[in-house]
Amino acid sequence: MLFRPLIAILFLASLAGCGFQPLYGRQTQNAEVQQKLAATYIAPISGRTGQMVRNELLDLMTPKGVPARSIYRLSVELKEESQSLAIDPDNTTNRKNLTLKGTFALLASDGKTIIYQSSAQSTSSFNLVTSDFANLSAEKNARTRSALVLAEKIHRQISVYLAR
Repeated sequence: MLFRPLIAILFLASLAGCGFQPLYGRQTQNAEVQQKLAATYIAPISGRTGQMVRNELLDLMTPKGVPARSIYRLSVELKEESQSLAIDPDNTTNRKNLTLKGTFALLASDGKTIIYQSSAQSTSSFNLVTSDFANLSAEKNARTRSALVLAEKIHRQISVYLAR
């Protein structure tokens, strides 16, 4: 029984010695990442889905509001694709994938110098039934889920880049 706590203590001690630091820690050097993220202006993204992605990015990156002086400018472009997955014998689709792809660029505050650029994507599935209202609602829900996950992926990639 004494063996398990000893293993746990040794494991935690080895983590402390390896230089591990949480990405979002306030007492670590990576608190710098939060400050850099908070100094990022997030440009408007077109469309309703773009609004959802931007709002989530604002919550994740600049929770205290739009920065008075921005160091960076984030530009995001979205592309949405829908793909039929399950097709019944009568050629009707009963399941779809909605894929949201975002290409983004972290620019210097001048808006011209690209510091980091990449892409991310999120896919959500939904069922199709005989009710048009239910189908619209399911598709809207899938779009919302994809937008939130995409924003988290963009935030994570930028955070990792800024932590270097």
